[in-house]
Amino acid sequence: CTSSFGLFFAEFMVEFRAPASSITIALSVQTIVFSVSSLFALNIGSSLASNRTYIILGGLFGCSAYLISAVIKDISYLILSHGVIFGIAYGFSYGPALVVLGRYFDKKRGIASSLGNMGVSVGSLVFPPVIRLLLDSYGLRGALAVIGGILLNLCVAGALMRPVTFYQDKTDKIDHGQKVWATNSDVYDSNKVKIPSNDEKENHIIKADPINYYNLSNVVKNSDIIQTSSTQKQKLQGLDKRIQTTKHLCKKVVHFKVLKNALFRMWIPVCFLGIIGCVQIVIFIPPHAKDLQISDSDITLLVIIVGASNFISKILLAYFIYINLMPKHILIALSLIITGISCMFISFYTNFVTMTILSVIFGVFGSVYFGLFPAVLVDFVGLEHLSGAMAINMLMQGLGLSISNPILGFLRDMTGSFHASFYLMGTTLIISGAILFLEPLCRRMEIRRTAAQYLQTQIDIQPL
Repeated sequence: CTSSFGLFFAEFMVEFRAPASSITIALSVQTIVFSVSSLFALNIGSSLASNRTYIILGGLFGCSAYLISAVIKDISYLILSHGVIFGIAYGFSYGPALVVLGRYFDKKRGIASSLGNMGVSVGSLVFPPVIRLLLDSYGLRGALAVIGGILLNLCVAGALMRPVTFYQDKTDKIDHGQKVWATNSDVYDSNKVKIPSNDEKENHIIKADPINYYNLSNVVKNSDIIQTSSTQKQKLQGLDKRIQTTKHLCKKVVHFKVLKNALFRMWIPVCFLGIIGCVQIVIFIPPHAKDLQISDSDITLLVIIVGASNFISKILLAYFIYINLMPKHILIALSLIITGISCMFISFYTNFVTMTILSVIFGVFGSVYFGLFPAVLVDFVGLEHLSGAMAINMLMQGLGLSISNPILGFLRDMTGSFHASFYLMGTTLIISGAILFLEPLCRRMEIRRTAAQYLQTQIDIQPL
């Protein structure tokens, strides 16, 4: 849907005689809602329902969004339908699906992520001609209604994403069910080694830093140290309970521990800037081609070329990962830079043939980020912090898109062409790719931090 939305983008401009900025505002709202809903589903909401449930809900919200878009009378209502409702659908289905995929695999996680994202490539091949056929046969509103029905297949996909415990035999369920596979948000260890719970970690840290983890209730319970009335004791215990609840809620919303990781801090500007070009280019290719007076059938063909190139790219990417040609983050860096450079030559793409070149380059290199970033996150922060890192990653991606969408649309309305918009996308891609080459420096910083933390822990737990 994201790859093919450019076809609807052009139709919305014609149907409602709306400027590009009004449609990009709806896309900005969508990315904001996507970030918030992803943060909820991957953190707080993980204790309320499983990833499987959120994916199914995503299908229901996605269908509702397109059905509402099919009956709106004014372009401003697109903010509600495609902005808010589809943003929830996107957040509920995308992040949880990536987390489930990451927990299904261990050694072959990179290949699995690349092959799993081939669904995007297949969709980019199938959806453009289908959408074009629907637009020609039923018009904009009829096409939106049919696509809404197709989105219900997300419910089927979510139903098939069973938890890993489903595939364990009964013995493992009895012996290890509560230890290794505790909750939906708990960490999956492929070697079935028990991972310390948060309480165990905090109890261990209490020994090292008794000031920061000072538990008021334990002091109150010690009648030899503090003598107080039962009323005062209850008030203190109630206050301590509220403090602990607030701390727990903050930890559930954002996993602050992962921000201590130098590699992840380096990754934050990468996902913030890189997502702008990786998502927006394919959306802006159709309206830009329409400005160049390219026919609707050729515009559809351009989107199909993106999907075909994307499909071939995913196969080659899986092979490169299999032979370990180069580190995964370097593959992302090179692809971002190459895609960014191609955007800087937007003034030379003046007809269908030259626009085909842009479509091929973006199809081959523009999707590498999506195929590898879950595996790169695991390499940077470990599987233990994957869910928290994924939530922050989604939040930063949403911020990047929500800020860039109105700017890109505004540039088009002010200049009368999409050239300035492509220049901005190219710049952000080049910068994000260049940041990844700082990985050796950040890895050394992270190794020193981890070593220092380990030594401090060993010193503090020594008996007096």
